[in-house]
Amino acid sequence: MSKPIATIKDVAREAGVSISTVSSVVNGNKPVSEDRARRVREAIAKLEFQPNHMARSLHAKRTRTLAYLTPDITNVAIVRTFKAVEAVAHARGYAVFLLDTDGSVEMTREALDRIIGLRMDGAFLPLSWVMGHPEIGLSRLAERGISMVGVSGSYDLADIDCFLHDEDGGGRQIGDYLHRLGHRQVLFVGPTPSRSAERRWSGVRAAYADNEPGSEAGLELVSTGGYSAAAAYDAVQAALAARSRFTAMVAFNDAVATGALAALSDNGLRVPDDVSFVSFGSGHRDFARPQITSVTFDEERIAQLAANRLIDRIEGVAQDAEGTGHIYLPLALTIRQSTRRLA
Repeated sequence: MSKPIATIKDVAREAGVSISTVSSVVNGNKPVSEDRARRVREAIAKLEFQPNHMARSLHAKRTRTLAYLTPDITNVAIVRTFKAVEAVAHARGYAVFLLDTDGSVEMTREALDRIIGLRMDGAFLPLSWVMGHPEIGLSRLAERGISMVGVSGSYDLADIDCFLHDEDGGGRQIGDYLHRLGHRQVLFVGPTPSRSAERRWSGVRAAYADNEPGSEAGLELVSTGGYSAAAAYDAVQAALAARSRFTAMVAFNDAVATGALAALSDNGLRVPDDVSFVSFGSGHRDFARPQITSVTFDEERIAQLAANRLIDRIEGVAQDAEGTGHIYLPLALTIRQSTRRLA
């Protein structure tokens, strides 16, 4: 037989206090004498009482729930960002639900429907082209008073706070570094169309053009057609079959790096002896051999900023009068074992 669920009346009876006193202790909204508070806490522990958060939320006209939309639940950087967001939200009394949209318009619209139907207080949105598609009806959230912030990606969303990484700047750091090492033939492997890939690729090209006008002609974009390791593997295999000439390779992210490295290895090319290799992302920083030189993202920092801003807006701490804007965080190039200077 299952154990009956304790109610607030049971706690009040056990502690010898009124229901309102139990409520004050649970919610922390009114002062209660230390003796009464102690008795209430002991009764709660003895009866294993769980407050009805839904009822409390309905009374406060908040559910204390947030949605985190992601186009790719397997992306290491997105998982790290989500975990950091969840930690901040938990500390401030909110639960975060992960909604995987697979990057599709239909699934994104369904996710927004769910956010509205569950009366969630706010949403973390991926900064991808899908969010700007008219069929998803993003404006429906604002019309219902649901707060939003943008994280993870490069797509510009108007009228909401967007927390982004300086991807163009990261590309410039890679370009400057490879140019200094003497590399003039470089393959950039990444998905198209992708605004993030465009900005990273543009940064690499700009660095070469600034350091040595005309040298950017030796750079080649290899389109993976997708974000997966398998797509990257096939794209690099095709480039090798076409006898593309290169001494260095830049991968768009961790997944692309995985596929690209496998293709190089299967063709007998060693890193860094035959090909210098650089990647955006930090998924390979500890266990890849050789350890990969990479531009790394501070997922924890961007998550903290985004989560606190979203909850501040929900709770009225950050007022609309403050305006919204795009906050760019710098990327850092970490040199490891996968690159070498040309003789």
